[in-house]
Amino acid sequence: MSQNGKLMPNLDQQSTKLLNLTVLQLIDPFIEEILITAAHVTFYEFNIDLSQWSRKDVEGSLFVVKRNTQPRFQFVVMNRRNTDNLVENLLGDFEFEVQVPYLLYRNASQEVNGIWFDNARECEEVANLFSRYCCFTGFTTVVV
Repeated sequence: MSQNGKLMPNLDQQSTKLLNLTVLQLIDPFIEEILITAAHVTFYEFNIDLSQWSRKDVEGSLFVVKRNTQPRFQFVVMNRRNTDNLVENLLGDFEFEVQVPYLLYRNASQEVNGIWFDNARECEEVANLFSRYCCFTGFTTVVV
């Protein structure tokens, strides 16, 4: 029973992961595994011309996934703010830097974005996974 007295199913961690994988596979049938999950993140974009950050319309759960086709690794944010989920390919040109609770990254389009993690430990775990699987660390931005 939840705090408000309503009955809620008690899903264990493995059942939750399987349910999330099923939902992600509806969006992309090539996803074969969830490598890590962050419960809640918010995205920011850096405007290089203005040297300032602004909040993007992307917020929700982040999943780092392995696919059975190219690109092999991606992260997906199931966006709670609108129907557009965010998908980034984790390719060799994906660069990132960690400033807990933020993970800053530059994607293949040379856009600089920031991910704010509600849970600092999840930020560190995602960064560790990125460094093991795919990406360059320590890029330099003109972040103010």
